[in-house]
Amino acid sequence: RALFESCRLNIELVCDLPSIYLNICQIKIWKSASVKEKRSPRRKTSSDCKSDVDSENICLFFLRKHCSYKDQCKLVHFKLPYRWQIYEGTWKDFTNMEEIEKDFCDPSNKARGGSPPINFITMTSNSCKVRRLSTVSSVTKPEHYILTTEWLWYWQGDSIKWIEFGKQEELYGVASVTSADLENLYLTQSIETVEFRAGKYNYKLDFKGMLQINLLLGTCRGVRRRPRFISEQQMTREMYSKEQPGQGKDYPPVGKTAPTHWDLKNQPDIGYKLVQLQVPSEDYKQVESLFQKTMSNSTIRKIERVQNLPLWQVYQWQKEQMKKKSGKEVAEQLLFHGSKSSLPTVVCQQNFDWRICGMHGNGFGKGNYFATNASYADGNSPSPLSSRTMYLVKVLAG
Repeated sequence: RALFESCRLNIELVCDLPSIYLNICQIKIWKSASVKEKRSPRRKTSSDCKSDVDSENICLFFLRKHCSYKDQCKLVHFKLPYRWQIYEGTWKDFTNMEEIEKDFCDPSNKARGGSPPINFITMTSNSCKVRRLSTVSSVTKPEHYILTTEWLWYWQGDSIKWIEFGKQEELYGVASVTSADLENLYLTQSIETVEFRAGKYNYKLDFKGMLQINLLLGTCRGVRRRPRFISEQQMTREMYSKEQPGQGKDYPPVGKTAPTHWDLKNQPDIGYKLVQLQVPSEDYKQVESLFQKTMSNSTIRKIERVQNLPLWQVYQWQKEQMKKKSGKEVAEQLLFHGSKSSLPTVVCQQNFDWRICGMHGNGFGKGNYFATNASYADGNSPSPLSSRTMYLVKVLAG
């Protein structure tokens, strides 16, 4: 064990090498069989294996019953914020997901027995691959967002007890980093180690080996990343309480988060409101001026302001995150975007989704394209009609 730890190898994975090797052999057998075996085309179901990595994220809007993208959504539509599946030719749902999730959330469990047995370290069940789909990490969204996945980070104490980073423990000092700190660093994917202090010792956490190393003594302890458990009943209660004033994760007061020039009369807490700008207003003049710089021969029929409080709060939160990381003010730009006439409601409700692309203006890869000139956005608009829809969008650059 000391030799493995000195080489910064994950002890749990080393112990599971036989099952990993068996799984590799089984996968090779499946691949070989699939080449030889000719099957007729079949209808693709929601449980099929998808190559798109985005399919591993569950749609938060669908969980709250109002995903405007519907069948076009590239995220997974499922009733829970997590989904456990086993690969048997196609991805198939486990029937007892809540039980599996509860076992997985316990950091002391490296596997679960019973039916089905699952190794949480190798993510296999016997010789079959297992995967866990979930909503995005809670650190990537503002605090008031519900049903995101809150990942907790633990290190192993002297006994079988696992201790969450940043929590007080009698025998050990409090770590100077919390689960949220580690989760943010982990998601950057560019940081391999992080140093911190706990009690009288300095430590280094190795994300690749999932080890905590004492820099003075050289001892190593295992580290695990597990989600906070939420049952279906708890999820329903949280969604319901979110609709009741003073309960659940509170939204910031509307007056303190909305821009001062917004018309907040009948403004919904969830969803959006369109406000038609009047010709003499400053907002109207600003949009008109930017538009006519390159589209002076076109006529503006109307200009509407999209007022979506949740999206505005996310924008402000993201701006603060970028400011903290860069240590300087974040550049904001007003850019144009040409749009399908069928998409305005979806965009106003859920913002732009870079996955819904490929029909036009994708010369530089997948994504949403924005331009400083209205004429460029107009050229990329797919509508053949004389009347077109265009967005002027506030964008964080950097």
